[in-house]
Amino acid sequence: MPELITWRKNWNEALQEAKKSHLPVALEIYMEGCPACGRLARETHPDPAMVEALNNRFIPVRLEARDHLDLAAQYQVTATPTILLFSEDGEEMHRFDGFQTAADYLMELEKAG
Repeated sequence: MPELITWRKNWNEALQEAKKSHLPVALEIYMEGCPACGRLARETHPDPAMVEALNNRFIPVRLEARDHLDLAAQYQVTATPTILLFSEDGEEMHRFDGFQTAADYLMELEKAG
């Protein structure tokens, strides 16, 4: 199944893009093989409202935790998936973790403003 969300794979480039576009960043840290992460990708990410929200209102970034241990440590990620929402200036505004339905994920995104 093709990915509908335009996930960025480079954290620093995403932060630069956020500054230029004046959009917040949604950073999703996942772990390959994690059941909740797989469910999120299969059940939540394809939802049309999710695709619209992440592609149009955020700079979406999805990174594998083991490939980005520095970021996981920097942001004190202790479970996957963890979703961190940042302002366009890179300040953490909100975080949530675990499997989320599309409706729940969208409600969490609203908390970022």
